[in-house]
Amino acid sequence: MTAPSLRINSSPGRRLILHSLSASLLALLATTNPADAYAQERWQPQRPIRLIVPYGPGGSSDVIARALAVEMSKSLGQTVFVENKAGGQGSIAMQDAARAAPDGYTVVLGHVGTLAVNPAMMSKLPYDPLKDFAPVALLTRVPMLFAVGPANSSTTLAQFVSQAKAAPGKLNYGSAGVDFHAELTRHFHLKLTHLLA
Repeated sequence: MTAPSLRINSSPGRRLILHSLSASLLALLATTNPADAYAQERWQPQRPIRLIVPYGPGGSSDVIARALAVEMSKSLGQTVFVENKAGGQGSIAMQDAARAAPDGYTVVLGHVGTLAVNPAMMSKLPYDPLKDFAPVALLTRVPMLFAVGPANSSTTLAQFVSQAKAAPGKLNYGSAGVDFHAELTRHFHLKLTHLLA
């Protein structure tokens, strides 16, 4: 199934997908060994479930988590609350989740930044992405968009890279974090002024 075929424009369709994902997600998180979850009966939580988001409110991770929490709450008959825990490029939240009891009552919304980029860029992390977490479900894919203002004549990323190489340090750009800056400058060998959004 390709990404475009997963697009659903109706609210009932989104709810159905989130409802299906939430039951599977919690069934797998109910044990310390995700493979054992398949053999168990449906897990019925006895208290609220905490869904940790490693970033502040309002971003894509928060929006996804809040939609998921609503559907999980309906499906499980138990409150699922979102706790935004920003800081340390997501490592504060990931550390908190890694230290939580593996009983299914703490879930974290991990993604490429916290599970792949941080380990590659930070020498000492307070969590081990391979040992402390078990992947459960791919909830969504969030595309990265590259755009230029009307004052820039670039119509492709290749044109922008050529402009930046021709005038080192003259072009500015903004992004949501340092991960993107490091990747852009490393990959294209560019000297740009980064304006952290």
